[in-house]
Amino acid sequence: MSSSDLRMSALVLLVAFLAQGAARAGDLEDCTGTAAEKIEAGCAAILNDQSRSAEDRLKAYVARSRYNAAHVKYDAAATDADAALQLDPKSLPALFARGFARQRLGKFDDALADYNKAIELDPKSAPAMAARGSLKNDQKAWADAIADFGQAITMRQDFAQAYVGRARAYVETGQFDSALGDLNAAVAINPNVPGAFFWRGQAYRRKGDADHALEDFSRAIAQSPQTEIGSYYARGQIFSAKGDYARAIVDFDKVMAISPNSPAAQSAQQQKQTAAAMQTELAKVHGGQTPAAADSKQAAVVPPLPTAPSTGAPAAPSSQQGIRDAQQLIAQRRYADAVTRLSAVLTTDPRNEAALRLRVAAFLFLARFSDARNDMDAVLKLKPNDGPMLGARPLASIGMKQFDQATDDANHALSVDPNNAFAYVGRGMVSRLHGKFQDALADFDRSISLNAKDATAFAERGQTYMALSQLDKALADFDQALALNPTNDTARGARGLALLLKGSNEEGMIDIKSALDRNPNNQIAEVGQGLAMVVSGQYDRAIVALNQIIGKAPGFDAFARTLRARAYLGKKDAADAMTDLNVVLGTRPNDGEALALRGIAYSATHEYDKALDDLTRAIAQHGSVERYFARATIYEAQNKIDKATDDYKSATQLAPASVFDALAQAQSRQKIQQLNKRIPCGNASHGNKDETCL
Repeated sequence: MSSSDLRMSALVLLVAFLAQGAARAGDLEDCTGTAAEKIEAGCAAILNDQSRSAEDRLKAYVARSRYNAAHVKYDAAATDADAALQLDPKSLPALFARGFARQRLGKFDDALADYNKAIELDPKSAPAMAARGSLKNDQKAWADAIADFGQAITMRQDFAQAYVGRARAYVETGQFDSALGDLNAAVAINPNVPGAFFWRGQAYRRKGDADHALEDFSRAIAQSPQTEIGSYYARGQIFSAKGDYARAIVDFDKVMAISPNSPAAQSAQQQKQTAAAMQTELAKVHGGQTPAAADSKQAAVVPPLPTAPSTGAPAAPSSQQGIRDAQQLIAQRRYADAVTRLSAVLTTDPRNEAALRLRVAAFLFLARFSDARNDMDAVLKLKPNDGPMLGARPLASIGMKQFDQATDDANHALSVDPNNAFAYVGRGMVSRLHGKFQDALADFDRSISLNAKDATAFAERGQTYMALSQLDKALADFDQALALNPTNDTARGARGLALLLKGSNEEGMIDIKSALDRNPNNQIAEVGQGLAMVVSGQYDRAIVALNQIIGKAPGFDAFARTLRARAYLGKKDAADAMTDLNVVLGTRPNDGEALALRGIAYSATHEYDKALDDLTRAIAQHGSVERYFARATIYEAQNKIDKATDDYKSATQLAPASVFDALAQAQSRQKIQQLNKRIPCGNASHGNKDETCL
């Protein structure tokens, strides 16, 4: 099938990269910014103002050309790019914009002329080579494409999109191992680069590795759930081949919903008909039981709650309508309205089980945990061994900060049903909040083994890995959570936070902003904003931002306090940093991050023995670059040069796990160079006092 939509998104990204530049506030900022709703009006304002400079008008034409291309208005995009080139025939962004529009219009020779002109103007332009490579891919000139992308990569080793483009050519020519090498490199550089997971999925699929292909198509979908028709289609085909017809049908329906008039939709319709026929035949074999499709609307923090009572008399007609109304309101995220409607039902029918269950879900979404627990108890009076209610009760207790009660709730649920997957999630959450990360991992692993379709379990395990500084494992879990439930805002905000910690600022902020757009009160995304401010040295702003979170969200309080402590240390305020760190260590005495930062705070006040004790305990848990560097600075201050040297060397030999590690490693290398000049290494036999030991 055609993957033109994937190529379009990749090329739009490429043009955006080339055309970006400094812009002043106002219309130009709107025109060249990322807020799609402002671009067209901002550009029009500039172009309608004859007093604007030629430079501003050039930028406006290019920006509007990109905007039109992104909205499949290729003729208009080409017209704007032409106007830009009349202002400056040597404008690389304008040449790329016009080349892209011409390419999408099928005018390959004209597009090639634009790309060749760009290369003539700047022979060392890696994006120019990559753009021409993408055109060669469209023309199925695979060898030429591989050559162009190879030159782009030689010019810029970190050009993730060029690796993806070359990998596509490798896949199309059957060079699957070469393709996987390029795609692994692209993902390592930028895990959100368009097309990487799709083409890696294709490589695995064509190698016969369906399981890895499914994972990658799901990760591609998690990144772009509203546009990834190629991955939906390919994943649907694999599900169908595996006999999972229900999920195949869901994916084929998604293709038709996203692009109803495309050739892909026509093919998906045929595939769906085949899968439905097979599903019907399979149901006959299994006694008429048709497997149900996975529910893509499952809430991020709410267990599956039956919406109709399984026993007792049928609900009255008015109650049934009220329940249907409430279901629609919850689907629309109008939780308060749903509570009002359900409360009306329960006023006349207080034992209505379906209404109670739905109101539990609405209360949990509204963070009204006490009310949710009251309704859970009402259901449990009717059904003392109800698994979903027993499994959900720990969540309400956690929300009320009654952690011992939450553990008791989870243990009780597991005593009734040792395979209650959601109870393991609840108990794991309590362990994570208390810094018992290995216990938490054990519970989350058990939950996932029982129910591998629960996005919440993956999101919680990812946060645990993040607390252990195992960011790659955390990102894999967040990706899986979002593949299972693209609306899981906790997983999206947490993935943004993990990417920021790895130093992938642009990619991380995409997730952070997306999560906050959906929910401005998403606390883990707010923590991510605070982290971005700390990393960029905006310590006062970070403290103000983190003040709004600390004390409100038990799930993120410890991380937010350690982050605020970093901001205080950045301001040379060891006392306030110490206050935050002592609070964290009061409930989590073995928290490695808090121990390491408290050691740094003690070092700032010259309490070296206490500092060494904390840092040594932290290193015993996990020897990170930053921790070795911090301890080395103390040894150096004490003139224990041998010990300092050993720790600085350890800091340079470890792989950085975070942006803070990367900074500490650079400083460690500088320190070794400084010590190298200070310490003679001569000996009696050689008498060479200019030689150094390091």
